[in-house]
Amino acid sequence: MEFTNETIDEKLLEKQQKIQAQMQARHEAIQKMHKLGQPFAEITEITFKRIILHIHGKLHHLDPSKQYGIRFVTPERDRMFYPDHFNVTADGTFSLSLNIMCSNDEQPLQNGRYSLVLFEIYSGHRDEIGAVQTHQNAISRYGTNLYREEFDNTGHVKQRQFLTHEYPAYLHEALCHLCDNTAENPWNFKVNKTKVSWLRVVSQEDMDNAQYYLDVNYKPYANYGVLFLHHRQRWETCKKFFITAKQNLAKDVSDLKLFVMKALNRLFRKFAKRKGNIILFCSASRAEIGGNEKFIYDRMIERGLDQKFQFRFDFKASITTNRSIWQMIRFDYYLATSDVIVLDDYYPIIYDMDYDPSVKVVQVWHACGAFKTVGFERIGKKDAPHFNSKTHKCYTHVIVSSEISARHNAEAFCISERKFYITGIPRTDLFFDKTYQKETTEKMYEAFPACRGKNKVYLYAPTFRGANANDATFPFGMIDLEKWGKLLEEENSVLIIKMHPFVTRRVDIPKQYQNRIFDAANYREVNDILFIADVLITDYSSVIYEMSLLNKPMIFYAFDQHSYEDSRDFYEPYEDTVPGKIVHDFDDLLESLRNDDYEFEKMDEFVKKNFSHTDGKSTDRVIDQVFLDIPADDTHREEVDMTGREKLTIQQNKGDENISQKMICSI
Repeated sequence: MEFTNETIDEKLLEKQQKIQAQMQARHEAIQKMHKLGQPFAEITEITFKRIILHIHGKLHHLDPSKQYGIRFVTPERDRMFYPDHFNVTADGTFSLSLNIMCSNDEQPLQNGRYSLVLFEIYSGHRDEIGAVQTHQNAISRYGTNLYREEFDNTGHVKQRQFLTHEYPAYLHEALCHLCDNTAENPWNFKVNKTKVSWLRVVSQEDMDNAQYYLDVNYKPYANYGVLFLHHRQRWETCKKFFITAKQNLAKDVSDLKLFVMKALNRLFRKFAKRKGNIILFCSASRAEIGGNEKFIYDRMIERGLDQKFQFRFDFKASITTNRSIWQMIRFDYYLATSDVIVLDDYYPIIYDMDYDPSVKVVQVWHACGAFKTVGFERIGKKDAPHFNSKTHKCYTHVIVSSEISARHNAEAFCISERKFYITGIPRTDLFFDKTYQKETTEKMYEAFPACRGKNKVYLYAPTFRGANANDATFPFGMIDLEKWGKLLEEENSVLIIKMHPFVTRRVDIPKQYQNRIFDAANYREVNDILFIADVLITDYSSVIYEMSLLNKPMIFYAFDQHSYEDSRDFYEPYEDTVPGKIVHDFDDLLESLRNDDYEFEKMDEFVKKNFSHTDGKSTDRVIDQVFLDIPADDTHREEVDMTGREKLTIQQNKGDENISQKMICSI
């Protein structure tokens, strides 16, 4: 590959811009610590001399009555190590050194991300090195406070013991090296012993808070010191053979199931008598009909369309839920013989089947708008579909709320934009139903009676961190409920906290504020709480779309925006997407709430951009355009009461067509 002078200049300019951005982030973080008057470590020099890491710097705002130590610890606090030498002079100048080959109990450092932290020495602090974090026991950090906690089976804190205060470390703002993972960087140690053995210790800065950490990647030589190596290797080869054989057998069984289902599906399709009137509602993420599917079905019943269509239902709680043989055959039969297949989420088995050209496969996706990337938008990330995947490709109709949502999902599903129908999202119709709003508001006041008569009701509803339900967490240390409680008392306000259902740990509310702060973990529908909320505080949750329809202010507490973008990413830049003020620091969040600083002027443009229809008639548009094939610009509805149901008259350009054909309804 050839590099021109122009290319080299661009790369140098890009590197210089990154260095300037890092220096600016360090400056802002250090100035904040000086303003707060809290202790912290400022690093002025990092060098490797062979296998010894040397770090020099200065400690600021120390309390002379306390003793301080320094250590490296992972965010999960499951791994930790101390320097071999740590010296501090009277003016706070410090130096530390450690042997990266033996600081882990005379072994090389283990893999992990180790933040350098300053702490007040306490009894038994080195016992943390071997501490095991579990769902029942953990060491947790809230701001600068470190606690040992015990949890009960419901995720509530049973006991809490204060341990110490812990403070961050930053690189000096004048250091002009870029934190990267190159071997040429003197801040890094990168040695490959063999093609299958290496040790890499890399200096890094957190993208969100500029704190310094070491990124360790260690791969030991697996066969070092192994006696009778060739026999051991043969045994390992045999083990791998049996493991692979077991995996292949499981794959063969899965393939056989799919082969049988596809064969049955072809057979069922061959003898299917199509009249265009059989609708299947299905989902692999809920045990019963709900969400957009339920709104569509209920409205079709209200309009008397059960006289025209025959309905079928097939639901299971999750993708991993196993079906009985009979249930599998029945679902296969439904897929092969239904004229319209309606689903509301990812559903793998549906993508494996073939369908008659006349069949409609309708995706009524559960989320509004174009926020986080999904599907093929995540190409290049480990959880993205394969290039030739059939995932999502079978959809013939996809309902969306706006043109930008259509473009977003067309990219995510890799299907033509012609298959998207800008009807609006059925479940948002409730936000325009005055009777429902009034009833739900009263129901919420009954569930949270302390909200009545308060100046403001805040709702904090963040999303989870992690890949899925199995490893979902939330960093509770990023919210200080003591400080928030004081603000609530000043304002005569209340706070409802609704964590994502994937987060099993419960909010620990300070006793003195339990009449001001409430955990809504046991209340399922966050949308219902929106009706009594005056302000929503969130981060990357799609609940912002529903809140915008109520025209209420929002603040976005995105304390880990850069790292979240790096792992999950957004369809458009976060700053250009959200309809409110973005804050990255908890104190800034409270200050914005105190001053009613929401940047509410962003709201109108957000609603116009993400909702082409705000009239509460999205469900009817879906029924008309998708199920009744009435063109969007060529319809007029006249509804009259007829024995408790509605009779629908569709006036088209060709003339009037009365839809009243009576069909059998089976569930």
